[in-house]
Parts: sequence; structure tokens; C-alpha cells
Amino acid sequence: MRTPPLRAAALLAAALHLGHGAAQPAATAPTLQPDALFARVSPNVWVLQTTDAQGQPLNTGTAVATGRAVAVTSCHLLAQAQSVSLRRDNVSYGAALEWPDVERGLCQLRVENLPAAPLEWRALDLLPVGSPLYVIGAPRGRELTLGTNLLAGIRRTADGAVEALQLAAPAEAGLEGAGVFDAQGRLVGMLGTSPPGAATPTLAMPAAWMAELPGRGRAAIAGLGTVPAAQPAGQGPRSVARVLRPVQIEYELRDRLTGARRKVVYRTDGQPGELLSFNGGSWIEKPGGEVVSVTGSAAGEFDLVMPPGGWVPRHPTPQLSWYTKYTATRGGTASVGMELTAVVKGHARLSVAGREIDTVRIEYEGYTDRAGSALTAGGAQTGRYRAEVWYAPELGRPVRFEMNARGGTSGGAFVISEALELVSIR
Repeated sequence: MRTPPLRAAALLAAALHLGHGAAQPAATAPTLQPDALFARVSPNVWVLQTTDAQGQPLNTGTAVATGRAVAVTSCHLLAQAQSVSLRRDNVSYGAALEWPDVERGLCQLRVENLPAAPLEWRALDLLPVGSPLYVIGAPRGRELTLGTNLLAGIRRTADGAVEALQLAAPAEAGLEGAGVFDAQGRLVGMLGTSPPGAATPTLAMPAAWMAELPGRGRAAIAGLGTVPAAQPAGQGPRSVARVLRPVQIEYELRDRLTGARRKVVYRTDGQPGELLSFNGGSWIEKPGGEVVSVTGSAAGEFDLVMPPGGWVPRHPTPQLSWYTKYTATRGGTASVGMELTAVVKGHARLSVAGREIDTVRIEYEGYTDRAGSALTAGGAQTGRYRAEVWYAPELGRPVRFEMNARGGTSGGAFVISEALELVSIR
């Protein structure tokens, strides 16, 4: 990475909220003893905690405040989160996802009223291999720790772009999102997700990427609405016998803001009768797939805000449209208001579980009212909501669900984007 001219460096620092001395040469800044360095920069390092729709803990890690009301962290820590908070000692602040950079795994949070002094950052061209580094973070969400390390190298792509910073030794386990500082207390980077097969992180994302978060985040959010087009079916769905009484249904849920994926499995409770019960009664349907009730949110938004009776009407004929307004409550904690208009757009052919299958595509558009959930911080917030459902008459259930929602203001702003796909049914 080439060192930017002084004017460009100043603009970059302003965009980062990292202070006027961002690209200051090492010779003009005094080297700090570890205790003095920790005292100077640790007020900008916070424990990050996320919870699901029922208020249960999901992930813990570290976030670094780069300026007042702004913090950055690893996107991986935000996967499937319905609320985010930054805490230290007995102080806690609600946070909202502002800009995601899924490709690099770096996310910016908006944290209203968070008091944080601007951090200086260190240009990589002024940081030679072998330079001492200090890692400050909250391992597994506990109290802040200080670790020492060295810069082993700077990984670059074939065209010379910085790919990652390589640490000489693995950092302590559970330090994802921790800040990496030089001996003068300037931010060098942030620990990301551990490489596959590694128990502890050895790579860091460069601090210079933080300046690019707003632009890359806008582009990422704008691209969320573009999904792979389904191949239109030449004719209507074929008449095929449904799987009337499945014993196990498996989906894959993908958080498109963070790139995280997880398996969602519905297992029958094995009780005979007219109704089928899955996962301890959290999902109940009639033979053939008609939904009776949903009380959990295992599949994210698909479950959390499912309309009464399910996402698909009993007879989804082309151009059929309807309006629905309801409040979804799951687990006694999450309360989400929904006002949607739906239209059956026609037939499409998808590849599901390794074979081609006919589906009916339904579009939903409208508004959602989030009462202190879905990455909000504060009271109820309203935003736009859009979803697409691909329903397979052959299976009697949706095989793909895609949604995007964005709204709210200030610290209560929220951005949600999820995709759910059927993996298997038996």
C-alpha cells in the first residue's frame, strides 16, 4: 500500500474519525510502555454482546470505538443478531449496524452517546515487518486483556492490494474484533475470524479499510436486493404427490450482511394425530404443509415474522394479491409489527436439493415496526420490508425465502438481510 499524500491522509483520517495525526511517522511519536499504552487506548475497546429474538446470548467479542458514536467489529460476530450492545464494567450502550463490508468481514456500528476519543491509525508502509504489536480485546467477552505480538508480514493479492496482516504468533482464543496497535498506541488493524482449522486468530484486517466502510457498505446494501433469477417454468407446476408427513426438514439460513451460514432443522415430535408437531411444538402444521402455529424463530425472519397461516395461501394462483397487517410475537419477548401487500408473480423452476423442481413465486412489500429488536437501539423503529417466497406445491412448503429490511433513525437504525433455502426433506 502506497503512503497517501498529506492532504489525502488528512481526509482519510477525517472519514475514519481517527484524528489528525493518523499517518504520523513513527519517529515523531514516542514509544509507550505497555501499561501506558493500555491506559491510553483501552477506553476505546469494548466488549460486544449480541442476542437473538428471544433475548438469549448469541456471540461475544470485541468492538473498537474509532470516534464518538462509531465503532467497528468483525461482521462474523453480528451473524443472526437481533440486538447488539457494547459494554464495559457496569456501562452498556445499544448499537445498530450501520455499514457492512461482508467481503472483508468488517462492519461499522452506530452507537449513540458512546463517548470515545478519536484514534490515530498507522499507515502500513510506515510499519516494517518485525514491528512490535499489541492486541487489546475481550477474550470470549470477559475483561479486557493486553497481548504482545509482532508483525510477521503483510499479505497481498496478485495485484498488490493488501489482503491481511499476518501476526507472528496466534492471539488468545476468543479475541475476534480486538484492536491491534503499534508501540505508539496507533491503530494498525483488527483481528478477524480465525482461518479454517485454526483455534486462534493470526490475521488482522488493516485499519485503512475502515475509511472505506461507508462506500463499500452502501454498495453492499444496494446489492442485497439482487438475487439469482429463477428459471421461468414453461407450464404450471406438475401434479406431484406432496410429502404429507415429513419426519425431518432441513434448511440453511444465510445472513447476507455477515456471510454467516447455519443449519436449521425441524424434527417431528413423533406424536400421531391430525397435526404434525416439530421441535417441541414450536412449529405445528397440517399434513401437506399448511402452517397452524409458529412460536419460535429458529429460521430467523422466516419464522419470526411469518404471517398468520404462513407465507403462502392455500391456493396461490398467478396475480392473486392480498393485504395483511399483524403483530408477530415469538418467545414472549420479540414483538414485531408487519404491514404487507403480497402478489403471486407466477411460476419458476429452481434447483432444490440437487434436482429441478417447480415453484410458485410470491412477492411481499410493505413496512415493519421493530420494538427494540433487529439490531435496534432504543424504542420502536419503522422501516421498509421486502420478501420473496418460492413455494413448491410438490413439497407443500417454501423452498426459498429472501428478505431485506431497512429503517429506523439514529441509534435505532436497522438493516436486515437473510436468505433461507431448503436442503433436504424426508
